[in-house]
Amino acid sequence: MEKDEKFALFLGMLCGDGCLSISHNGEGYRDYPIQFYNTNKQIVIQFQNLLSELFTISSKILVSKRENKQDLWYISKCSKESYLKIKETGFPEGVKRDVLRIPQLIKEGTNEEKLSFVYDFLITDGCLRETKDILFHSGSKTFLEELSDLICEFTKLKKPVREYIQREKFKSYQLNLNKKETEILLSNMPTWDNGTPFALRSSN
Repeated sequence: MEKDEKFALFLGMLCGDGCLSISHNGEGYRDYPIQFYNTNKQIVIQFQNLLSELFTISSKILVSKRENKQDLWYISKCSKESYLKIKETGFPEGVKRDVLRIPQLIKEGTNEEKLSFVYDFLITDGCLRETKDILFHSGSKTFLEELSDLICEFTKLKKPVREYIQREKFKSYQLNLNKKETEILLSNMPTWDNGTPFALRSSN
C-alpha cells in the first residue's frame, strides 16, 4: 500500500474511535495526546502500527479493566508534531461528536484512499452484520452524510442517514448499506502488506 493510502486508513480509524484531546501536563502546558480506544486489541494494534509507520513514533498499548464490560484497550501518545499534522487535515480537537467531518484530502483523494478511509471507519464505528449488510454509526449527522456521498461514488446510490434517540436524550445517527452495496465495497477491500484482509466486526 502507498503511504497516502495508509494515512487514509489511519484517519478512518481516528474518525471512528480516536481523538485529539485538549489536555495539559503538570506544569500547565499542552501535551498534545493522540488517543485511540477499542475493545478489540487487534484493532488497537493496527492503529499502533500505522502510528509508528506514518509518524515514526512508538507507543504502548494500555488496558482499562471495566466491571461487567469488555476490557478497553487504548493508546495515548503525546507528540506535538504529529498532533498538529493530523489537525491540519481538518480533524477536530477535543469532543468531535458534532463537528466531525470527512477530511478534504480524502474527498479529493484517489479511489484507493477513499476506500481505505471507509474501511477503517467501518472496523471502528461500523459493523458487518450476519445479514451481510453494513451499518455505520456516528454522533455526527453531517459526517455520515458525507460518508454516504463518498460511498455513493462506488455504489452509485445515495443512502439516507437515519436519526435515533439514545437513552431518551442523545441523538444518534446510522447509515445502512444493503447486501448488494456491501458486496461492492468489500470486493475491493484493502489488505495489509502481507495480503491479509482487514478484520471486520460482525454483529447480529
